[in-house]
Amino acid sequence: MRVPRFSIAIPASMISDVPGLQLKTYKIGQVARALAIYCVNEVIIYPDQDYGKQREDMKFISQVLCYMETPQYLRKKLFPLSPLLKYVGTLPPLNTPHHPTHRRIAELQNEEIREGVVVSHDNNGSLVDIGMERPLRSSERLTKGRRTFRVRKYGDKELRLELVDSSEIYEYWGYKVVESSQPIGQFIRERSHDLHILTSRLGSRIGDLITEIEGRLKKSRKILIAFGSPKEGLKEILAREGLDQSIADYFLNTVPSQGTLSIRTEEAIHATLAITNLLIHNADVRFIRPTS
Repeated sequence: MRVPRFSIAIPASMISDVPGLQLKTYKIGQVARALAIYCVNEVIIYPDQDYGKQREDMKFISQVLCYMETPQYLRKKLFPLSPLLKYVGTLPPLNTPHHPTHRRIAELQNEEIREGVVVSHDNNGSLVDIGMERPLRSSERLTKGRRTFRVRKYGDKELRLELVDSSEIYEYWGYKVVESSQPIGQFIRERSHDLHILTSRLGSRIGDLITEIEGRLKKSRKILIAFGSPKEGLKEILAREGLDQSIADYFLNTVPSQGTLSIRTEEAIHATLAITNLLIHNADVRFIRPTS
């Protein structure tokens, strides 16, 4: 089955209208849940104002999204204590396939795939923490860091880990977070997506283009959906670059006849991805983790 890469782009200012660290964290948590529910492979955080002034907001959004994407059993090793993560414990878990809850070696299944962190290595290979009572060994000598492993059982007691390539995983395996220093227009022009969708209340009603968009989904391998900010739509954001919506394939209103004056970014993400998910289902396309 053909597996496209599915990305979304969100503005750094999406938390600018939210007071306090706790509410900002909650808002980003809603985005993370949407990414997981609709099997998004990549989220790009782009500067929609002055990059230098937005770097801290971008870092905060990125840290919370990365924290949530990381399996619970690896978080203490990968995320040192930080005031930015003060309220992440209040967020709901993603419950994705790469966030298993069993923590005992006796419960491991042969061929099970788990995320792990390399804690040490020697001439005989590496020791890897995959969330069990003790680290398990991989025969490969690996540098420290997060990797994906398959559990191999030999007899009743011997267990070994082997590295797994993303192309070998046929279920949703989380998202990658990218902090872009480029404004959205430049990013779109330089990246190799073959289907670009901009969302805006000023765009064409998606219902008028359902059949056409569904056809494009069948042919696309890399898809990007971009969202505007709470205060500015993509039309205004692009105008500062001297660009307009013609840089994308579609400029869509995914919530026609909205009942509110504005739609928050996290709300637009849920609404748009819900519709896109329906079109994906109709087009018989599965968005799972793709080959890099």
